[in-house]
Amino acid sequence: MFSVIIPVYNKYPHLDRSITSVLKQKFEEWELLLVDDGSTDGSLEKARSHWDKRIKVFQRNEPGPGGYAARNLGIAKAKYNWVVFLDADDEWLDNHLVTFFELISYQPNAKIVSSSWKDNFEDNKEERSFPNSYHKKHQTKGIHEIELKAFLKNSIYGAPPFWTGAVGFRKDLLLEIGGFPEGRCKRGGDVDTWLRAIFYGKLAIWSPKLTVVYHRDSVNMVTKVEGFEVGCEATTVKQLASLTEDKQIIRLLFQFLNARVVSRWLQTLRVGKKTEPLWGKVKWKYLTKKGFAITFWSILPTAITKQLYRLASKAKYD
Repeated sequence: MFSVIIPVYNKYPHLDRSITSVLKQKFEEWELLLVDDGSTDGSLEKARSHWDKRIKVFQRNEPGPGGYAARNLGIAKAKYNWVVFLDADDEWLDNHLVTFFELISYQPNAKIVSSSWKDNFEDNKEERSFPNSYHKKHQTKGIHEIELKAFLKNSIYGAPPFWTGAVGFRKDLLLEIGGFPEGRCKRGGDVDTWLRAIFYGKLAIWSPKLTVVYHRDSVNMVTKVEGFEVGCEATTVKQLASLTEDKQIIRLLFQFLNARVVSRWLQTLRVGKKTEPLWGKVKWKYLTKKGFAITFWSILPTAITKQLYRLASKAKYD
């Protein structure tokens, strides 16, 4: 039923946790594809130490940015119609795949399913664990459908409905859109994939159940080691905008792109990397009020912008 793909690159301290969370799933019709991406810390040996007839381990010789090539290899090897993802430093609760099965049964025509997740900034501290923004805004709706415009609108205002460990796709949809953007960007490729998937797949079904924990304090995270870049979404947005005559969708696509650029700039600031002004990197015509404010903010010296960010976030994400 489900092909679970975990890309692995130097995640030795966390790998047992992620694999064990798959093994503990109440829904048992799955295969787990562990794709080592050239690890040098013993992660490959750790992956091979978990024996279960449903586990398969593959190896790539050279690491690919973002794990995109590793995920694409997993998609190619997947034997089931539904493909789901988990990062090697995150974990599922035991009802995750059961929830996905319920969503598929609820709406068989959907090609995308998604549940909710918690952002965990420090292990074993409940006050440092927060349900994602989309969940907080829409949980009272219960299970509901999400189409392209809703995906874009919520993403623009900081409440994306999808995240890597909490979303699943029909394999044929992933193949149709060309999978993850390996070789095109170092970060942002997950969101680029979700955008292409909802554009072509048309419909997703979402559950408010919190079934995943996103560990934000893990080692070797791309968001911690990579600096600012516009990302591959810029090319994707332009391509998709050229395929529709719906002016509202075109406007939302470019607002989405602006929001992604601004968000990545803030993320770069948060992890202590050097930032640069957003002039020339955003499309002024499609900026929201918040986007305008942050774009002007970005011209200030980095030391000042860091302090302002810390005050604005009240150290919530430090």
